[in-house]
Amino acid sequence: MSEANNNVVAASAHPLSLRVLIVEDETLVGMGLKSQLEQLGHRPSGQAANGDEARLMFRERNPDLVLMDIKLGKTDGLELARELLAERRLPMIIVSAYSDSELVLRASNAGVYGYLIKPVSTEALRAQIEVALGRFEEAQKLRTEILAMAQTMETRKLVERAKGIFMKRLHLDEQEAHRRLQKESQKRRIGLAELAKKIIESEELFDA
Repeated sequence: MSEANNNVVAASAHPLSLRVLIVEDETLVGMGLKSQLEQLGHRPSGQAANGDEARLMFRERNPDLVLMDIKLGKTDGLELARELLAERRLPMIIVSAYSDSELVLRASNAGVYGYLIKPVSTEALRAQIEVALGRFEEAQKLRTEILAMAQTMETRKLVERAKGIFMKRLHLDEQEAHRRLQKESQKRRIGLAELAKKIIESEELFDA
């Protein structure tokens, strides 16, 4: 690559320096990817040639991104991808010489965030890393929002049950029961959900 092209790649590189695990059983291909990652300002954290090495490096080296081949001797790279992503979610990109629709679909179902066809140019690698990071960040944001919504709904259910107990035991209307819950929450310096759980547990104890 010419010096001018090198400058273009460096200027367009992602500002983050990522630890990248390469899962590739062809040594020369892995060396090429390592060189390209270094040009882009990233830090290759090792090259795994099979499933056992990949699992070990994944756990020990805590990569930010994984480049995963599909054909790894006896190891199915897509099944390995699914396994590693179930263990810890992170951006993962398939790098393969194969591009048939069945493999692409399997890759999508495995939860990867990109797919590159060999041979991979440095510019294509840079662009795919950018896309993978963006998709991963969006997925994480959505997952956080869904969890927050679920937590809010659970808190609401607990508070309604606790409020019903106050209304029954203390002969209060709904508004006053809610006010008493809030006051008690502030007095004890605990959240409404935690207080509601304690009230429900106490009621269940009395009813046992």
